Amino acid sequence: MGKLTQKREQLMWILSSILFLSALIIALLVFYIPTLTHIESKTGDIEVIREDIEKLTEDKLHPFLYSVNDVSSLSDINPLLGFFDILDMTLVTVLALLILPAWAYNSDRKWRDNIEDHIPSLLREISDAQKTGLPLPRAILEASKHQYGALTPELKKMAAKISWGIPFSKTLRSLTEVADTPLMKRTSLLILEAERSGGAIEDVFESAHTHVSEILGLKRERLTAMKPYTWIIYASFIIFSLVIIILLLTFFQRLAVQIVDAVRQDQEPQSGLPFNVAGLQLVFFHMMMIEAVFAGLIAGKMGEGDAKIGLRHSCILLMICYVFFKITIFVFPIVPNI
Repeated sequence: MGKLTQKREQLMWILSSILFLSALIIALLVFYIPTLTHIESKTGDIEVIREDIEKLTEDKLHPFLYSVNDVSSLSDINPLLGFFDILDMTLVTVLALLILPAWAYNSDRKWRDNIEDHIPSLLREISDAQKTGLPLPRAILEASKHQYGALTPELKKMAAKISWGIPFSKTLRSLTEVADTPLMKRTSLLILEAERSGGAIEDVFESAHTHVSEILGLKRERLTAMKPYTWIIYASFIIFSLVIIILLLTFFQRLAVQIVDAVRQDQEPQSGLPFNVAGLQLVFFHMMMIEAVFAGLIAGKMGEGDAKIGLRHSCILLMICYVFFKITIFVFPIVPNI
């Protein structure tokens, strides 16, 4: 995709919003309304649980103990019966909003980093060409014949403008307007001020090369030093997810089973739950999803200095959250003690 202009960014967010709203409407109509209806009807009220037990014949799993997968399969209006459930649709809905911006911002960052990484070699090439006696327009023309990554097309345009007689300062400003990275702006300003002040232009390019190389070296050192904090965010999210899943499995779901078992035996449960198991699973899953989004933004801000780049981490953490929860539901099914 390359450079992300303001117009492209606006179109990207409009498209993402349309995809998100479309997925949200499908999720609400096909998955959430049936599931929330079940959660509301199969509450923690003891009388409701007792009435459901009286209706059960051969079914050993009480409706109060249904997982979100079980509830999704009860919906007659679900066209993806047995293949797609509410957890899948929730993930698709959130990714519909985030995945396109994450890809666009990441592509834009790579484009800008590619330009900045090739600035020192470009400055050195122009400086060496001038030291051999070539004038500045010819030096830039010779430099444009080499490859400088994303900077190459714009450099060729700059060389063509200089060959047409357009002043160097004007062509350099045009280049900066397109390759508008902070380092490129700083470098062009340095070169223009030095040219305006007079002197040997080849020495200006040599000094600019040294200056830019030092800045890029400091930038790489900072990113290397901050990289461990990104992994800390990932580790923190995984620990948070494991704690949530362990609480759900070892306390809440077992408590729900004990409540149903007590009612089956005509005993009064010692405690109750505000939701059934499907409701609990849905609440915990959404907690993990929210944590994944914000943890990804923090990882981007700490590790790469830009929260927008963190959308990529948010998408990765959302996938980790989804896989963890899916494995939990399938590997640890709810089994009543009967």
